[in-house]
Parts: sequence; structure tokens; C-alpha cells
Amino acid sequence: MIAVELRYKPEELTRLPRSVRYEKGKVIMIDQTLLPREFRTIELTTVDEVADAIVTMKVRGAPAIGTAAAFGLALYADTAKAKTKDEFMDGFYSAYDRLKNTRPTAVNLFWALNRIKKLVEEYLESPLEEIKRLIVAEAQKIADEDVEANLRMGHYGAEVLPEGNVLTHCNAGSLATVQLGTVGAVLRVMHRDGNLKLLWVDETRPVLQGARLSAWEYHYDGIPLKLITDNMAGFVMQQGKVDAIIVGADRIVANGDFANKIGTYSLAVLAKEHGIPFFTVAPLSTIDMSLKSGKEIPIEERKPEEVLTCGGCKIAPDVDVYNPAFDVTPHKYLTGIITDRGVVWPPFERNLKRLFNNLG
Repeated sequence: MIAVELRYKPEELTRLPRSVRYEKGKVIMIDQTLLPREFRTIELTTVDEVADAIVTMKVRGAPAIGTAAAFGLALYADTAKAKTKDEFMDGFYSAYDRLKNTRPTAVNLFWALNRIKKLVEEYLESPLEEIKRLIVAEAQKIADEDVEANLRMGHYGAEVLPEGNVLTHCNAGSLATVQLGTVGAVLRVMHRDGNLKLLWVDETRPVLQGARLSAWEYHYDGIPLKLITDNMAGFVMQQGKVDAIIVGADRIVANGDFANKIGTYSLAVLAKEHGIPFFTVAPLSTIDMSLKSGKEIPIEERKPEEVLTCGGCKIAPDVDVYNPAFDVTPHKYLTGIITDRGVVWPPFERNLKRLFNNLG
């Protein structure tokens, strides 16, 4: 992969604080369910509270979920009352299982938890206090690495996206990561460079992450945007008002297929029809080389209430609902995959494998 010059620091690209952080005995996060009506941070003091925050989408976005789960283990390490190492490890595995079973699609969740679990098991012969220290330090390292990875993705992406108008779907911005975002970093670097003329933001039904979160955070950082309903995207493309589409990913598999927020597949098909470059952006932790194709990705189905209501108001009768949270976009629709180690181009199966082989 070609190295990229990092021209900006995170604080030069966003005024937003980290979406999730850890202070001894507390996981502190922005409650995304309250946006855009209210900007509030919440303090979580138990593993159950962290798990519930992930399930209820107080924290969301694959990298932010992974970091929140890692901080959940750090919280356990700092607050466990265990007097022996065996007692501590029993509680550790219980906390691990509780956090692992929160959401099935975002691979960063399992990547972060397994990274800490592997570390703990490597140091099982160490004193208990040292194991606790290692857990907290590793969780903080995961958070810091996420910000660094986003900064690199932002610069890589800004090198390959065309100048002009960009369309995005859902929220892969600062709120979906620890800071800056995957898509968000690319947009912020393009904006700072003067190459982003206008950002089209899909509202992203049924939970409205585009309207509630993306529009809020990009407007907060002064990025020019227009909000549209999801079913307007095709017409905007037909009018020649979109020069590129960029979305995040919750899991990318070995052949380049990827899962992202429901509605992404429709955009990919429309982009192909209109000859518009279509990119996904994600760190290496989102790439799951153990799965061969998108058909193997587990797709979370969420509660019917998300479709039957909007903003707490009933908008449909009590009928049966199908509510998959994600869809899978086949790799044939992708122009490229922007990662924290460079841009991966077709053929994806060969080049993703080469990317990981080169990591040593």
C-alpha cells in the first residue's frame, strides 16, 4: 500500500469530542438516541449498562461498538471485587459473553473483545493486578488506534474521491467511531481541502441515523449538506448532482462483499446504473477474512416498533413487519475499499488477501 501524507490532526478536522471514552470506573459516551434534540453524555458504571447501551443503540457504528465493548471489559477489570485470579477470570468470561451477545453483525465488536481475551489468556500467569492493568491499557489502545486509523482513512479517501458532490447513507461519522469517522474522516479532509462542494445525506429509515446523526454532526462541523429522504437518491443521481457515493461498513468479507445499513445495496445498484463511483470505508478490524462471501454474514433483525413508529408516533397499523438492520452489497458494485492501510481495488478477493499477507 502507498503511504499517504497526514496533513491534518484530528482536532483540525472536527470540533466534536470522542464519542466514547473511559475514566476509571466509568464508561462515558454520547447518548445517540437523544440526538438531534439533545446533546448529552452518559456515565455507565456496570457491564450490564454498557451492554444495554450497545443493544439500545445509545452507542452505534461498528468501530464505536467495538471500543465501547472493550471499555466494558476495562470497567469490569477496574471494579471487580474478586479476591482470587480464578474468581476474577470467571467474572471476566461472564462479562465477555454478556458483551459479545449484544449485536451480531458488526465484526468490530468481536474483534475488540477477542483481542483483549487473547491478551488476558497470554498473561494468565501474571499477578492479578497486572492482568487488570493490561485490560484497561489495551482497551484504551483500541480507542486511540481507532482515531489514528480514521485519520489515515480520511487522507487515503480524499486522494481517490473526485472533487464535487458526494452522497452518503446512515452515519459512519465521528459518532459511529471514537472520533472523526470512517466516511466522516474522508468528508472532513475533503472539506478542509476545498474539494467537497456539497454532501447529500440520506435520512436512513427506519431509525433515521442520517437525519438525526449525520446531518447533525456534519452541520456542527460546518460541512455544506442537503438532507434527502432515501427514496430521493435515485432521482438526485439521475439529475447529475452526485459525483461519488461513500458509505461505511459493518462487516467486509474475503471477496469484497460487505454489510452496511439497510438501503446501501439499493444505492450501489443505482450508482452502477448512473456510472457513479461507489466506495466503502472501513478499518482492517471490520474485514472478516474468515467468511468467503456476503451470504455468510449474519443479519440482525430488529424490533417492529422501529418501522411502525417514527419519533415515538405511530405511523402504521399493527401489521407484520420485516426489519433487517443491514443489507449486503455484492463486491461487483464496488469501485474500491478505503482502509487504514490504503485503498483496495478489484479484484477484491486477491487484493484483500494480499493486503493481509503484507501485514506479516
